[in-house]
Amino acid sequence: MAATINDIAQEAGVSIATVSKVINNKAHVSPDTRKRVLQVMEQFHYTPNASAANLARRTSKNVLYADRFYKGLPYENPHMFDIICGVSHELSRKGYRLSLLNLDSCGKKPEAALEEAILSRVADGIIVSSAFVTARTERLLLKHDFPQICIGEPQFDTILSWIDTNNTLSSNLAVEHLVSTGCRTLAFMGGREEDRIFMDRLRGFRTAMERRGLEVKEEYITYNPPDVEAIFQSAAALLDLPVPPDGIICTNSLMAVGTMRAIQTRGLDIPGQVSLIAFDDHPYSPMVSPQPTIIDIDLFSLGVHAGNLLLKKIRDPAMLVQTYTALPRLLLRGTTRVR
Repeated sequence: MAATINDIAQEAGVSIATVSKVINNKAHVSPDTRKRVLQVMEQFHYTPNASAANLARRTSKNVLYADRFYKGLPYENPHMFDIICGVSHELSRKGYRLSLLNLDSCGKKPEAALEEAILSRVADGIIVSSAFVTARTERLLLKHDFPQICIGEPQFDTILSWIDTNNTLSSNLAVEHLVSTGCRTLAFMGGREEDRIFMDRLRGFRTAMERRGLEVKEEYITYNPPDVEAIFQSAAALLDLPVPPDGIICTNSLMAVGTMRAIQTRGLDIPGQVSLIAFDDHPYSPMVSPQPTIIDIDLFSLGVHAGNLLLKKIRDPAMLVQTYTALPRLLLRGTTRVR
């Protein structure tokens, strides 16, 4: 009786999925394991049939986007939905569809939800927020040789693929513009410390200030919840400092709304006495006057690139992608002086 893929797996002491990876010459199989499986195949005179060879090639034409989803999220994190729209646009062009995987539901740990989705074969690949990428997540994805792209660079050395925006470069552009208009005492209106995008932008702000030879005082950096009243109070406290800032960088458009309200309540002229620049145009910038100068990052484009790269990884799981994309651009409006 001819040997089966199950016989090979049992004799070699590995899973059927590992045998399938060896048959299909996939990555993430150690040389010793690959050699052992091949020796057992030769010992059993095993020739893979079409079913075994295709075990790792089944296609669902579906891709998962894994993150935390909850009520009010679009207002707290509009970036995510620009990215999702870009991913969906690119996938639909290539005949794929996009499904959401909520990693914050049903009481499951994120790793358990990810593994369940992988084993269910409901998708050919996954795009996952780097906020959920840990060493355990990495081991899980590599164990199953599952095509993936992380949105955001993981905070540890990894062989997972990722795509991100260069927030350091974006902050440098904001600082350079304010300094070029004559500002010297700069403040940064930030979000929560667990907000990775804000913390990356803050690191970029510190680096850009040091490069310019400007002092970064901690009292000029604020940490705020996504609440416009709290932002207003925080900005008012900045303006009450003995030496108030003459330039303020806001980490998002909601921060700009509360900060501009504080400046105007103090009777200060924008940009005559205080200049302001904000990251991200939407959703709030069009609602205030004067409209703020913006550091705009095309996150829809980042989503398009993420979708395209994942489809390439589905065809070639051994491909490694670690890259920055979506360069920032300065949109000059009414809250900064013309050079």
